[in-house]
Amino acid sequence: MNLHNTPNDNQLSQKIKLEEMQLLYGGTPFSYTASVIIAFIIYNVLLGHAASETNLNIWLTAILAVLLIRSIESYRFSKISEQQQLESGWRTRFFIGTGIAGLCWGLLPWLGYSSEIEYLSFIIVCLVGVIAGSLATLSYRWEAQALFLLPSSLLLVLRLAIDEQNFSNATAFVLLVFILFSSISSTRIFNNTQQNIRLRLEADSREHAIGLMHQKQALHLQNTPLAIIEFDLDLNISEWNTSAEKFFGYTRDEALNENVLRLILPRDSSADAEKLWQRLLNYEAVIGTVIENKTKSGSPIFCEWFVTPLTDIKNNIVGIAAMALDITEKKHIELAIIKSKEEAEKANQAKSDFLSSMSHELRTPLNAILGFTQLLKYEKTLTEKQQSHISEISSAGNLLLELVNQILDLARIEKGHLQLSMEEVNLSTVFKECRSMISPLAGKNNLSLDMNSEIDGYVIADYTRLKQVLLNLLSNAIKYNVENGSVRLKVSQMKKDIVRICIIDTGNGISEELLKEIFQPFNRLNAACNIEGTGIGLSISKQLVEMMKGKICVTSKLNTGSEFCIELPGKLNVASGIEQENKPTLPKTVINENIASKHTILVAEDNPTNQALILNQLEVLGYSADIAKDGQEALNKMSQNDYQLLLTDCNMPLLDGYELTKAVREKGNSDLPIIALTADAFPDKKADCLNAGMSDLITKPVDLKTLKQTLKKYLK
Repeated sequence: MNLHNTPNDNQLSQKIKLEEMQLLYGGTPFSYTASVIIAFIIYNVLLGHAASETNLNIWLTAILAVLLIRSIESYRFSKISEQQQLESGWRTRFFIGTGIAGLCWGLLPWLGYSSEIEYLSFIIVCLVGVIAGSLATLSYRWEAQALFLLPSSLLLVLRLAIDEQNFSNATAFVLLVFILFSSISSTRIFNNTQQNIRLRLEADSREHAIGLMHQKQALHLQNTPLAIIEFDLDLNISEWNTSAEKFFGYTRDEALNENVLRLILPRDSSADAEKLWQRLLNYEAVIGTVIENKTKSGSPIFCEWFVTPLTDIKNNIVGIAAMALDITEKKHIELAIIKSKEEAEKANQAKSDFLSSMSHELRTPLNAILGFTQLLKYEKTLTEKQQSHISEISSAGNLLLELVNQILDLARIEKGHLQLSMEEVNLSTVFKECRSMISPLAGKNNLSLDMNSEIDGYVIADYTRLKQVLLNLLSNAIKYNVENGSVRLKVSQMKKDIVRICIIDTGNGISEELLKEIFQPFNRLNAACNIEGTGIGLSISKQLVEMMKGKICVTSKLNTGSEFCIELPGKLNVASGIEQENKPTLPKTVINENIASKHTILVAEDNPTNQALILNQLEVLGYSADIAKDGQEALNKMSQNDYQLLLTDCNMPLLDGYELTKAVREKGNSDLPIIALTADAFPDKKADCLNAGMSDLITKPVDLKTLKQTLKKYLK
């Protein structure tokens, strides 16, 4: 409906006001005639019985005079224009006349008073009837009802209240109740009348607007880009516009009076057409349903249909109105997208399978490379040159392990499989850990590290991933710094409970052109230099920060340095200074020379290289162990010996690690610590291990420090 054709509230109020006045004045001929008749009847009955015949004559004269004047007013009102009828003077004169009429009727028990009970009762009955009858004719305005009801009824009650007859007081009380209920009833009658007037006027306005809408619809019917088709209950077409001719190839003359199903629906779509027809017969509109249709040439097209049943005033369906939009091209694109999506999902699954396999296959040899390298570092018989070679092997192995870990992180983020645990992270705690881990690298590069770990505040983040981001930014600030440079951490409180953490270095800086590409994966801006790196760390850091509802930014100038900042929701309680770390502490040696453990450990591992490695690692840590080449052999050895801990690979012949764990638990050995050794670094692997009954998991390559802490945890 066009809103411009609908009257606004002010226009509607004016129409309602005019309607009220016309109804009030329009009801006067009948009500005045009835009043004159009733007045003469009352006069004739009371004549000779009233206490004062003179007063009775005065009352009749007053009533007739008021009725005559009001009749003249009503006649004049009917002869003027609607605009003049809206003038406030007519409303005021009507209300004054109503109040005077109510007063005249209220004077009847005073001027026509009779001491005889039957005539006094007659007056009461007549007045109650007049009052009740007036409520209907005066219901169009509550003011008119009140102006007539109150003087006419209250004067009667007052007359009875001062009357000396016995029944008068009781009658006065009853009349008061009558007045109360009449007031309530008149209010409800007024409200209903108002609502009826408003609804009728609004209906008239809507009918007028609908008429205009139909006119406009008829004008636009042939020009709309939608196919407009109407047909009756026998499915014979009665309307067929220009777009329908264009879509389906039939001219208007060819389509009219033809069966719509035979004309545009393929034969094999009869079942779908039947379902759609049943929905329409149930008075249900069909909105946006896509149906395959056919053209005059027999070519298939896809149309999106909007179909509505047409009903008569008795709500019986008399026809169907339908609009159709040709979406054949869109449908072909959707089918191509679905096919591409399926292919992408297959490729993504293949990628996940590859990453899982790569994780396992690369970590297995890396376990041996890094594990034996760690052991060789503690060989005292090696020359300085050999120690240098071992350091190079260790560095290259760790770089390869970092690349594997970061590729897996990137894949999990892209697939949406990376789960975060958001909480209030204490800044002091995470800064202390980062400083402890990064200090050796800063000392090795002769850099000063300024980090204040005594920060009283928190951010909302995932603890592990926040630490990962900070370590990545700090290690980059150290690796790409200049000799004798510095790295500084600065924390500040931003507006709206945002904490900003900045890492500032004194490196060579980054040009403005390269800054735009710095967060792209595998994009090493300093690839020409000899600094090791994967080119993934910053991309992962950006995505992790954004997943934690934060943001990361960078500013840099050539030959000056760079500043990387992350902003996260949080709050600093006290402003903290910067604590300078000039002499980072060296890392503690993982090996405890005083360990002299008699704990017996069983290792289930099928790879010979890994067998030799884990035995050597356990020996360095001071533990003795037995080896089982598969799960079945491990189960046999456990039945013959009393072991205090089981280290098991997950993938083994005969019985794998999961089956071995279940078998051990089923034998009632629920307290034995069982630690998984696996090259699969996907996060759901730990859940699988714990669900199988294992106590913990160590990911290959096995780090000596991690192995030591885990054994210490479970061998108390």
